[in-house]
Amino acid sequence: MFLFLGFIAILLSLYVLVYLQKEKKWAFSKRVVLGLGLGIIIGMVFNQLLAGNDAVVFADWVGMIGGVYVKLLQMIAIPLVFICVILAFTTFELKDNVLKTSITIIGTLIVTAGIAGVVGIFTGYFSKIDASSFKITDSIAASTSEMQQTYVEGGEHTLTLPQKIVEVFPSNPFLDLTGQRPSATIGVVIFALFLGLAYLRIKDTKVEQAELFKKMMDSIYEVVMAIVRLFIAFAPYAVLTIMTTTIISNDGGAVMKLIQFFAANYIGLLVMFLIHLLILAFCGLSPVYFVKKAFPVLSFAFITASSPGALPMNVEMQDELGVPRGISSLAASLSISIGKNGCTGVYPGIIMAIIAMAEGINPLSPQFLLSAVAVIAMTSFGVAATGGGGTVATIIALSALGLPVGLVGVFIAVEPLVDMGRTVVNITGGIVASAVCCKVNGIKLHSKAAAEDLQTAPANK
Repeated sequence: MFLFLGFIAILLSLYVLVYLQKEKKWAFSKRVVLGLGLGIIIGMVFNQLLAGNDAVVFADWVGMIGGVYVKLLQMIAIPLVFICVILAFTTFELKDNVLKTSITIIGTLIVTAGIAGVVGIFTGYFSKIDASSFKITDSIAASTSEMQQTYVEGGEHTLTLPQKIVEVFPSNPFLDLTGQRPSATIGVVIFALFLGLAYLRIKDTKVEQAELFKKMMDSIYEVVMAIVRLFIAFAPYAVLTIMTTTIISNDGGAVMKLIQFFAANYIGLLVMFLIHLLILAFCGLSPVYFVKKAFPVLSFAFITASSPGALPMNVEMQDELGVPRGISSLAASLSISIGKNGCTGVYPGIIMAIIAMAEGINPLSPQFLLSAVAVIAMTSFGVAATGGGGTVATIIALSALGLPVGLVGVFIAVEPLVDMGRTVVNITGGIVASAVCCKVNGIKLHSKAAAEDLQTAPANK
């Protein structure tokens, strides 16, 4: 009975969203917010009404809509990155500043990851979470030990920093276009950069071939963006179903046991988000205007906990901020695997502080703080943009500092919920890198007034 009512509630909610789009012409952002709200309400109601197999069946069928949507966005992410980076050379005239732009973006991501690590350490210290109050069972210890062996003591992650840098370069770009390597996105960006540089070299000497290449890239871009816009139009429905299934599938008891750790993470992430807003303001972008424009992207990233899934919306949104497509594509793509402020900064920093205090170490001592920040910056390279990336980054960082990793397994219970906030901070970190790059290159970002002028300009001609 309740299972049937649950499906009816979802269908009615989907109908309302369609009706508001077709008949009432509601704005996209409003429909995303409404989908989010309906998903929370339905999820909370049927979390109490459905139990056992009914809850599983409901989550599977309803979650199918959001799951397919995320897969479709991930499907188009690599082609979008590839073509946008090339267009930075063929259309947006990214020429002599290629090296400067790349270094600025990567440098900003690494520096902000270090800052995020400091925020995490201070947050963990002042949270006063007692690590000894958590029981590390044999299964948890075995699980974390296995992950440590996989990511620290064996496999492709046993790499020094120079080896990691070499590893990101693609030996087979077609393999990276399939997204099979952890650093595939960076590999695709590097391959596209070389194609763009090659275009610039033949642009004046082999005009006919260069023009043909440019027209081909322009055509592919229009087709890819048409696909992106088609997918993004379904975001409100995906948000509704993903939020519903997230709440229904969540074990509330497990979260309550770790509520202090959960709260500490979101405090740290909020502080880092505010730091991002300050940097954006320094770069000439109104924080209020940014939040308004970025809300659909950030809310989708929060619900899906997927940086690659939010990539198309992210790049499109940065267009409205006045960021050139070449810069936004590079920053958004690199931020998926480098300097993720949430996953490789705030989260490991909090756990480092908690464990350090349990070991009798003052995490705010200059020696520990400098060592921890250096480790966080170095380990922020190449962590895959998948669920659990924060756990992997934390285990690697703790191992580098010689701290025990067992407690990490305890926090896995709430990591999916924490990962939602981490993803938002990861994305805003990439946007900050774009803004800083624009500042360094003398590119003015849109103020609210300027953006409105741009929107009305065609009508006045």
